[in-house]
Amino acid sequence: MAKRYQALVTFGVLVVLLVGAFVGHDLLAARQGTPVQSAAQGDGSAAADDDVILLADHDATVYTELGEPLRLSDIADGKPLVINFWATWCPYCVDELPDFQDIYAEYGDRVSFAFVDAADGQRERVEDAAAWLAEEGFDDLPAYYDTSQEAAASFGAYALPTTVVVSAEGEVLTITAGRIDTTLMRGALEQLV
Repeated sequence: MAKRYQALVTFGVLVVLLVGAFVGHDLLAARQGTPVQSAAQGDGSAAADDDVILLADHDATVYTELGEPLRLSDIADGKPLVINFWATWCPYCVDELPDFQDIYAEYGDRVSFAFVDAADGQRERVEDAAAWLAEEGFDDLPAYYDTSQEAAASFGAYALPTTVVVSAEGEVLTITAGRIDTTLMRGALEQLV
């Protein structure tokens, strides 16, 4: 009887935690506005035509190392755009930067890139991230800083790394959390250029 009671209590606690998580998520989403959730369905297929997400509708301001503001659409400059949200404290972000450096070297003349650091001023500061990029040999990557977290919120980039691919026409094609697959990234870029 005691085991059954313990199982029921455990089940009840789990239900309360799940309900709390859903309510908390909804409250946080409402507080952050309506970010772009995904431009593709879970099975990897393209979103329906009426689900087209445009960069113009979720454009955000990021900053150069010197504090100059730039809109993501200005960085795209009519080319396909790859936005990578990252931070120096994120091991997966740091792990994928060499792959991104290779991809940038291959496609940087035909595709715009924005490596957007989550510089919140506490866990990550602009000057520290810029110094880290230089020390590690990544100072050739076009780095920008999301000091207000506007860009991350706009794209729902709450997990790092998150990579966004935008067509030259400004259509957000994918938003992917986690480390990139270099073969898939190169394949996607080949189709866009």
